[in-house]
Amino acid sequence: MDVIPCRGAKICSPFVAGDGCIHYVSAGTGEVFKYQAPDSHTPVVFSGGEPFGAQFDHRGRLHLADCAHAAILRVDDTAQPGVMVKAYEERAFRGPNGIAFAQDDTLFFTDSGPLGETTLEKPQGSVFCIASSPSGGQVLRPLVMECLAHPWGIAVSPDTGALFVAETMKNRIVRLRQRPNNAYHTSIFHQFSGGMGPSGLACGADGALYVGHYDFSGNIYATVRKITARYD
Repeated sequence: MDVIPCRGAKICSPFVAGDGCIHYVSAGTGEVFKYQAPDSHTPVVFSGGEPFGAQFDHRGRLHLADCAHAAILRVDDTAQPGVMVKAYEERAFRGPNGIAFAQDDTLFFTDSGPLGETTLEKPQGSVFCIASSPSGGQVLRPLVMECLAHPWGIAVSPDTGALFVAETMKNRIVRLRQRPNNAYHTSIFHQFSGGMGPSGLACGADGALYVGHYDFSGNIYATVRKITARYD
């Protein structure tokens, strides 16, 4: 296992760009860094907030899920972030957290706010998507509305389009399937036991779902689990 010492603070959401370069988010400093071996860490953007998730779409545009700004931000060609969306039907987001793109560039994100705002007693987290509309624009839709206990990481299967959400406070992974078009059905994909719930997700090219568990006790290393059962 390779360990990459990162810059910044509160490191989260590692992801890979289209050119194969590793990027990661420094939530504590509001930055996204690009890593190139052996030890190059280049700041890509500064959001001025607290981004917890970041991803490139298939056109190479960087998007941020910024909890402090309570918005999804899109970075322009001059490396300046701008608000893409920050409310649904005039109701402000709690604070976007995880972000993922489907093959058709539909954007999915979790909205949970700071840790502790959406709890077991008050499961008020949501999952939204921003998809193309028949008129040629984009439309914001809730897929799961104010009923999840801190939804965090999110990932899309590149093969089937199934959507996976880490529901941290319930220590489980929720799966959403689109059947038929525009109708999402939710089920429990995997229930963990013991420890803190999952925080990060990634669908691998090997057909497995990789799950990151952050250790809130303060240990240096977190845990990554590999679920090898088919996730379609």
